[in-house]
Amino acid sequence: MRSLVVLMVLCAWATIPANAQSASPSRTQGVSSWTAFERTWSNVSSYSATVAVFERDGAQVQNSVLDYTFRKPASATVHFIAGKNAGVTVVWNGGNTVVAHRGSGIFGLFTKTFTLHDPEVTTVRGSSIDQLSFPAMLAHLQATPGTVSQAPGIPILGVATETVTLVASSPIADTGLTSESIEFALPTGLPLRILGYEGATLVRQIDFSNIKLQP
Repeated sequence: MRSLVVLMVLCAWATIPANAQSASPSRTQGVSSWTAFERTWSNVSSYSATVAVFERDGAQVQNSVLDYTFRKPASATVHFIAGKNAGVTVVWNGGNTVVAHRGSGIFGLFTKTFTLHDPEVTTVRGSSIDQLSFPAMLAHLQATPGTVSQAPGIPILGVATETVTLVASSPIADTGLTSESIEFALPTGLPLRILGYEGATLVRQIDFSNIKLQP
């Protein structure tokens, strides 16, 4: 079952739950994209997106494409549309377990439940599904000790961006990453791309497209 569900959390972050609150407002004070995100997020009840994920751990490389839906305050449905886990759906309802199944109809009735941090349902970098959401990613940016900076970003799909970079004080505490960056769309502040590095080596890239917000 590990081969079916391990990729479901490739774009998760550290140990910050999806409903975490900002740990230190001063961390992002003056970061315009953070302010834009908070304004956008306050008017959203749920969202969906197509997520393309690359992750590397040593010689092991994982790629996947998934449909992801998040609903406030803390629930998510992840359906894999490409990669080894194509056809698998994973559901998290804000508790300490997740439920996975493959297919639809009668085949979709056969499910398996895992504890949230079971090794079967975490990535090779130790991430779990409760961290797979915009608010969790941004809470991670707020809470991880280190240095936060911002700079103009490169256009993504024709959309202007601002880059916010986190250089962690302790790479081990941050799943081994020495630096991370988020490309925020302007003016909405929604994340379009996330990059994670070990030194100069790119070990994580997450691209978001077809983002649909529900009020």
